[in-house]
Amino acid sequence: MNCNGITKLSVLCVSLFMIGGCTYHKAMNEQGRRQAIIEVNLAQEKQVTTKQEIEKLKLEKDLVLLKSEILSIDQEIAKIKAKTEKIKLDNKKNAQKYYKNQLSMLEKTKVALKKDISEKEKILAVL
Repeated sequence: MNCNGITKLSVLCVSLFMIGGCTYHKAMNEQGRRQAIIEVNLAQEKQVTTKQEIEKLKLEKDLVLLKSEILSIDQEIAKIKAKTEKIKLDNKKNAQKYYKNQLSMLEKTKVALKKDISEKEKILAVL
């Protein structure tokens, strides 16, 4: 081979090496970009999960409070019913009417609380 042939061969080898190197670096840059996108998506997903957990805990706390309110209302209802029975025996119509009004208000409150509980339980079921 002459000098001209060796030069051509050298240029060809260097060109192939540079093309391969450029392709490698482009692929690595693309891989880095993809990895960055994946990391951003994972961070966003973690934030959403954290928010959902906080919301779930808040809803569970609300459910416990509502259920305890229902228990206290049930106790008050039982007391009022007992007083109503006692008043029936004593024939005190005005007091009986007052207690019946209180009873109906408490029962309405109880129904509203049960409705809130069922709605929150549905939301918790979704979470």
